[in-house]
Amino acid sequence: MLPLTKLQDETVIEAEDFSGQDFSHSTLRDCVFTDCRFAGSNFRATDLSRTEFIRCQFNDATSQQPADFSQANLREVRFSHCNLTVVDFVRSEAYALHFEHCQLQGADLSRIDCRMPISGTELTDFTMQHCNFAYGTLAENFLAECEITDCRLTEANLDRCNLRGANLAGSELHNISASGLTIEDADLRGCSFNNLHPRDISLAGVKLHYSQLMVLVEPLGLVLEPDPD
Repeated sequence: MLPLTKLQDETVIEAEDFSGQDFSHSTLRDCVFTDCRFAGSNFRATDLSRTEFIRCQFNDATSQQPADFSQANLREVRFSHCNLTVVDFVRSEAYALHFEHCQLQGADLSRIDCRMPISGTELTDFTMQHCNFAYGTLAENFLAECEITDCRLTEANLDRCNLRGANLAGSELHNISASGLTIEDADLRGCSFNNLHPRDISLAGVKLHYSQLMVLVEPLGLVLEPDPD
């Protein structure tokens, strides 16, 4: 295992085992980790901005000790093909945080900050693509205009999450928890869902395919029939 003092001087690290190591409150900016192990590692309040993780493991299947990224600086951080099962990201700084082809089952991404104030306004940037986020949580987040596409969000917690104008195309949203969810103007084309009830959630401006309308109509007690010839 590389010592932390050496690691801070490295820019590219491959096939190292950092399981259980304490990186908390340290600085590891602009690194690239490939095929590394971080089961049980502590990244709490660590500055990891602009770092990239490729095919890394953050949870040990035997001990079930996930890594901890709570309150970390994850601005412009990218995770690709990583195992992040039940990893904690609570209250992390997450502007331009990117997940691609990752296992994120049960991961806690609640109360992350994906905003960047610029010239009197706030930009929001967060991306999750082709990920398994089943049983995970995005509760109490502002993710307007963000992208969560082709992801599995079965049983995910989206309570009080603002997804106004977000791109959710192709994602699976079965049995989500959606108390206080804002989803107006979002792109749901190609999504599968079963409990986005129009009585409970405003779907104004939401983009859908015609084939998805039946799922929305059934809770209202309406019956759709084909037009007469």
